[in-house]
Amino acid sequence: MHRKIIKAPHRLLIRFSAIWKRRFGVLPLRESIEDVTAWFETPLGQSLLAEEQEAINDGLQCVFGYHLLQLGINGRIDLTTESLISHRFLLHPNAEQNPRLSALVDFNHLPLPSETIDAVLLHHALDFSQSPHHLLREATRILIPRGYLIIVGFNPWSLWGLCARLARLVTTVPRWRLQYLRLGRLLDWLALVDMEPSAVYKGFFRPPLPQENAIKHLQWVERWGKRLRLPWGGFYMIVARKDHIPLTPIKPDWKKYRPVPGLAVTRIIGPTSGVPLRNLLLADGRV
Repeated sequence: MHRKIIKAPHRLLIRFSAIWKRRFGVLPLRESIEDVTAWFETPLGQSLLAEEQEAINDGLQCVFGYHLLQLGINGRIDLTTESLISHRFLLHPNAEQNPRLSALVDFNHLPLPSETIDAVLLHHALDFSQSPHHLLREATRILIPRGYLIIVGFNPWSLWGLCARLARLVTTVPRWRLQYLRLGRLLDWLALVDMEPSAVYKGFFRPPLPQENAIKHLQWVERWGKRLRLPWGGFYMIVARKDHIPLTPIKPDWKKYRPVPGLAVTRIIGPTSGVPLRNLLLADGRV
C-alpha cells in the first residue's frame, strides 16, 4: 500500500512532464527549420542577422586554419564571408539554395573524422536542438587541438528572452520553442569538453518588435547598449578555443645506449635458489 502511494505522484509527474514537453518543448530540428528560416527573412530577423553578422566578423578575425564548418538552423545564409579561411562549407539537415552547402546531415551524428576541422560556427543550432549537450560534444570532437568554436545563441535574460517566453504560452509556432540556454550554463558545458572561452559578445538590446519602423527608430538603443556593454542583449556569442593537446609518448630507444664496463647487471638464467652470491660472481668473471 505504501509503495502504491509513492508511485502515484511519480506517475503523475512523468505524465505532466510529457504533456509539458509536447506543448511547450523544443520540436525536432526538421520541424523547426522551415518556420525559423522564413522568420529570418522578416524585418526583425534581418535586423537580428545584421547585428549577429557584425559580431561574427569580429570574432573570425582571430581564427585561422584550413577548414571552417558552419552549422545553423538556417541553411540559406553564409555567415563566414569575412573569414580568412579558404575552405568554408556548410552542413544542414535540409537541401537549401546555398553554394556552401556540402552535404545533408544529422547534427547529432556529424560524418566527419575527429580532430579534422579548424573552426566550427554554431548559429542558433543549440537553441533549436533537442539534445544540445550532445551537439556540443560532436562539434568539439571534430575540432583540432587549438581549434575554435563560435557559438551564437539567444539570451534568455533579455527583453528578447522575456517576449519569447510569453509568446510560447500563447502560440505553438516553432520559432519561440527554444532551449533558452543561459550564458553561464553554456560556459560550464564548455569547461567540461576542454574548451576555453576567449571572448564573449552581446548584441540586439532593442525589444523584438516586428514593425520595421520601430526597429529603425530604436537604433539608438543598440548604440548605447554596445557602448555601455549592457548584459541584457538579445543574443550572445562565445568564441572558445579547444584546450586539449594530444600527448604522444616517446619511448627511448634503449639499443642506442651501451652498458658502462663494470656497471652491467648480471643476467641470471635458471633457478638461483641456494646458490651463493660469490659463486655467481665467480661464474661471471667479476671476482
